Amino acid sequence: MKRVRRTFRSLFAILAMASACSCAASPPSGGGAGGASPTGGAAGASGAVDSGRTSDVAGASGAGGALAVDASTGEAGAPHPGQWRIMLLGDSLTGTTCYPKLLAQKLVESGHANFAFIGSVLNNQSCGGAPNVQTEGHGYYLVTYLTTDSPPAYGKGKLDELLTWAAEKPEVVLMQYGTNDVWNGIATSTILDAYGVVLGAFRQQNPSVIFFVAQIPPLNPAGCSGCESNVETLNAAIPGWAATEDTSASPVHVVDIWSSLQPASGYVPKSSDTADGCHPTLAGSQKMADKWYEALLATGIP
Repeated sequence: MKRVRRTFRSLFAILAMASACSCAASPPSGGGAGGASPTGGAAGASGAVDSGRTSDVAGASGAGGALAVDASTGEAGAPHPGQWRIMLLGDSLTGTTCYPKLLAQKLVESGHANFAFIGSVLNNQSCGGAPNVQTEGHGYYLVTYLTTDSPPAYGKGKLDELLTWAAEKPEVVLMQYGTNDVWNGIATSTILDAYGVVLGAFRQQNPSVIFFVAQIPPLNPAGCSGCESNVETLNAAIPGWAATEDTSASPVHVVDIWSSLQPASGYVPKSSDTADGCHPTLAGSQKMADKWYEALLATGIP
């Protein structure tokens, strides 16, 4: 594994020098729509990609516009200049479900408005009136496809896209990736290697990036034998991976999204937290947003 990571890190250095579920059912009311492959799906009625890359939810919320909030010190301990630039990164569970919008709304409503969500994908789901936000949530993508510019299939993600996202230099990354990978039976060790590639790409652009990685939601769609077992194997390995990657300059935090939802045995199609056994409903998305909110505030962000 160390040899693999060294190879990837060498690749990043070269590039830097060169450039200076099948979820067929659609969850209701903001649950990510399904598609022909695991966690793909529609991204809202007006499309997934917005012309801008930043959503200033704080400025857009409330009749009075931006909320005046003192800058947080965050983990660095010094006052934070300006807004925190936060990127939500993942597949359709980030791009086309309600948790990103509900997270932004909860932060603002609780007085933590010193942030902007950045990314190229507009999350414009119907989420109880929560404002639209930008993310890097891409339906159908596998984190393991982000390690190469020659993926075995089109539309699953590739390295040059990852490097483009990293070039936005977010200060905070909330990564929830791996659902499509475990659905496709990709080994946990391979997924963790890919996590290392993603983290390395962001650190190449911002050595002090603060990285949060999710223990991903349960996965029990119809016809996916062994999916939940694969999820639990990955989730059990994530804390160990994070511990080896964590540094004082660039902390890595684990966020247990899995246990915030229904027990895995109940996270099945047509249940309260998920309509298809994969994407969360509005109720499930709120639970996920609450967990991300707790993790951010525990580190003083935003």
